[in-house]
Amino acid sequence: MDKLALQVRLDQQKWIDSVNNHRDMCGAYDYCAFCDKALDLPCATAYEKMNAPKKQPKRFVEEQEDVLSLDSSLGKRFNYDKVMAKKAARKSLTFAEKYALSNDIIKERYAILKDALTTTPKGTPKIKSRISKQCDTYRRDGDIVAKVTIIGTSLRVNLPLDPYAAEFCDGKTPHVATGHKKVYEEVPFQFKVNSKLALKRALALIELVK
Repeated sequence: MDKLALQVRLDQQKWIDSVNNHRDMCGAYDYCAFCDKALDLPCATAYEKMNAPKKQPKRFVEEQEDVLSLDSSLGKRFNYDKVMAKKAARKSLTFAEKYALSNDIIKERYAILKDALTTTPKGTPKIKSRISKQCDTYRRDGDIVAKVTIIGTSLRVNLPLDPYAAEFCDGKTPHVATGHKKVYEEVPFQFKVNSKLALKRALALIELVK
């Protein structure tokens, strides 16, 4: 509808409403707040101003641009440039951020570990994964089955095994006792998965725990 036609329609509606209400309805509509009677078509101009698309605040536009520039890692959204800046400043990265910056080998080994941890026989309790800032924790019926972390460029799995047991201290399963750290109290056996052989051994340890 062009502006003149809109003015005519609004004038007609205003006349009808004025008759029905027994008073002049000029100034009684929402668009009247935008009215400038010095203009040729004041009602139509005011109506268009009221319904004009609102400009987004600059800050909101910037936030939208940030969202569009976000990447995704393990279901977590992050800004790649900001993560790199954190890394350069030697600030702590989240597990998802570390994973995003990891090479394809680490990502492939992580996927294999995750599959091994969450695959359970039919009819048995499921093992569920929950990614936090520090690690990927696996639980079954509330009990921790494993924690997977990335330290530096190393993928590591912590398990609820005794790191001082003779069966693990034969030199074939190099590991670290981390039970003194609160985050690893329930899974004190830390095994570094940094090779194909280490991955094979990690899978065997996972089956032992399961």
